[in-house]
Amino acid sequence: MSKLVWVLLPLAAYALYVAVSAWRGRAPSRVALNVQTSLLLLVYLLATAGLGVFWVANQQLPVFDWHYLFGYGTLLLVSVHLLFNLPQVLRGLRRASPPATGNVRRARTTLARALAIVAALGLAFFLGVRHGASELAVRWDGGASTAGPVDAVVRYHAFSSESRRRQFERAPGVDWGAPPPAFKRYPAAPHRPLARDGGRERSLDEALRAPAERRVPLTLAELGELLYLSAGVTARRGGLALRAAPSSGALFPSELYLIVRRVEGLPAGLYHYDAERHRLAALGAPPQDLGTPGLEDADAVVVLTAVFRRTGYKYRDRAYRYAVADAGHLLENLRLAGHRAGMAVTFAGRFDEARSAAALGVDGVEEGVLAVAALHSATGAAPRPAAPPRGWFAAPPFPAGPAVGVTGMAHLATSLRWTPDGVGDGDIALPAPVPAAAGVADTLVKRRSQRRFLDRPVPLAALSSLLADVAQPPQLSDALRLYLVVNRVAGLGPGVYRYRPGHALQRVRDGDFAAAARSAALSQDVIGEAAVVLLLSAERGALLAEGARGYRHGYLEAGMLGQRWLLGAVARGLAACPVGGFYDDEAAALIGVDGRREWVLHFAALGWPAP
Repeated sequence: MSKLVWVLLPLAAYALYVAVSAWRGRAPSRVALNVQTSLLLLVYLLATAGLGVFWVANQQLPVFDWHYLFGYGTLLLVSVHLLFNLPQVLRGLRRASPPATGNVRRARTTLARALAIVAALGLAFFLGVRHGASELAVRWDGGASTAGPVDAVVRYHAFSSESRRRQFERAPGVDWGAPPPAFKRYPAAPHRPLARDGGRERSLDEALRAPAERRVPLTLAELGELLYLSAGVTARRGGLALRAAPSSGALFPSELYLIVRRVEGLPAGLYHYDAERHRLAALGAPPQDLGTPGLEDADAVVVLTAVFRRTGYKYRDRAYRYAVADAGHLLENLRLAGHRAGMAVTFAGRFDEARSAAALGVDGVEEGVLAVAALHSATGAAPRPAAPPRGWFAAPPFPAGPAVGVTGMAHLATSLRWTPDGVGDGDIALPAPVPAAAGVADTLVKRRSQRRFLDRPVPLAALSSLLADVAQPPQLSDALRLYLVVNRVAGLGPGVYRYRPGHALQRVRDGDFAAAARSAALSQDVIGEAAVVLLLSAERGALLAEGARGYRHGYLEAGMLGQRWLLGAVARGLAACPVGGFYDDEAAALIGVDGRREWVLHFAALGWPAP
C-alpha cells in the first residue's frame, strides 16, 4: 500500500468505529471522543517527531515522506482536538463559564466549526497547488532557427524558479503518479555479470588532467570497474541503494546504455547497465544510427538517459534541472573512471536525441537521452581531428502536449535533429559543381566590383559551382545562412531560395522579386538589375551563443563568404558586386524571416558583366 494509505489507516479505523457505534445507538460521549482523539493525537505527534529526528540524523528523504504525511495527520487531529476543547479555552480566557444550552445548538455549533476548519484547509490546499497556474505558450517549427527553443528554455527557467514572492505561481500541472521503480530492468534479456578490476590506482589530480596511457583494448572486468565507479551501488542505507554519483533526493533518474565495439571478453552489441545487480543486459546488435556522427571509431559509446518521473514525482517542475545536474555528476565520474582505466572520454556536444532514443528502444520523452560519450584507448598520440559531419543539426518540431509537461518541453527545446547530407523532400537538387580552373593570383588581381549587368540568364551549372565555392566549412561562425533572389537563371524559376546543406535549394517564395530586392537595397540598380542576388543572414541566437564576440565573427564570416562569391564569379567569367547598404526590415521580409531573430548581414549581386 502507498504511504498515504498507511498514514490514514488508523484515522479511517477510528472513524469507522465511531460511525458503527453511532449506528448501533452507542455513540461515544463527548468526553470519550476527546480522550480517544487525544490519544490518537499523541501517537501521531510521537510518530511525526520520531521520524523528524530520524530524518535529520540520517538525511533519508523517504523517511521525510513519512514525516510530512504523519504531520498532515497530526494537523487533522489537532483540528479535531481544538474543536472539542476550544470552548473551554475561550471560557478560561474570558474567566467565565456560560454553558451551551441544548443538544441541537451544540451540534450545530460543532458542525459549523468542523466545516470552517475543512474549508480553511481546502482553501490552503487550493492556494498552494493551483493558484496562479498558467501555461507556457511556447511553440516552434522544426528547422535551423533556435529562437523558439531558446525562448522555451528561458520560460521554463522562469517557471521553475523559486522565490519567496512567487510561491503561488505554478507551471501546468502534470499527473506524475506514483514513483517509478528505482532501477530499470530487462528481465527477458540475456545478462552478463560484471566483475571489478581495480587495476593500477591513480591520484585524483592525475585523473582530472588526462587519461593513463594504454595500447590494448579495455577488458570486461575493467569495463565493470568503470561502470561501478560511474553509477554503481556503493552503499545501502535506510532502504536506499546509494550510488557512486549523488542525486537530488536520492532518486537517481539516470540510466546507462553501452554500444560496445572493442571490449575484450564482451561481444559487440547494445547493452544496458543494471546497477542494482552490477551486470549488463544484452539488448541486441550495435545500432547503425545513433544520431551522433563521428563516433564510429570509438571502442565503446556510453549513452546516458534520464527517467524524468523518478525526479518529477517529488520535485515537479524543477525535475529537468535536477535530472540534468544529476547526469553531470555521473558524467564526471565516468570521465575520471575512464581516465583511470586509460580511456579517453569524449562527450558529444551535438546529437539527435530522437535517433539516439530510437536506437536504444526508449520513447525519448518519459525517458530522454541527455548525453553521449565515446571511449577510446589512450595511446599517447595526438588525437585525430574528427572529419566534419556530412549534414546539419536543427531544432526538432514541437509535438502537441509533451507527456511530462514543462519538463518534456525543456528536454525537447534542448534537443537537436540531425539531417544527413542529401536532398530533402521538396528541395531542388543542383547539378554537380565544376571546379574553377583560374589561378588564385590571376583571379585576385582581376577582381573588380561590377555594377552593370547584361539582361542575360546565368547558367544553373555556373550558379551551382559558385555556391559550392561559397559553402566551405565555417572559419569563425557557423550561424550564417545563404539565400538567393533569382531573377534570371536558366533552368530555375524566379523566386527566393535558401541554399541547403547537401547542395540543394529550398524554395522560399515564388515570383519576381527584383523590384523588392532593389527597394530593400536602398533602390540601388546594381541589385535590381542583377541576375542573382546573394543575401547572407545570421540566426541571432546562434550568432551570440558565445557572447558579443560572435557579432564580430558573424560579419567576418559574411565577408569571407562574400569574397568567395566575388572570386568564384570572376573565375567563371561572371561579375559580382557586394552591397552593404540596405533596409534591414525589408531585407528580412524579402527572404521571409523574422528580422528580430534573424539578421541580414550582406548583399551581393551576380550577373554577366555589361560592356
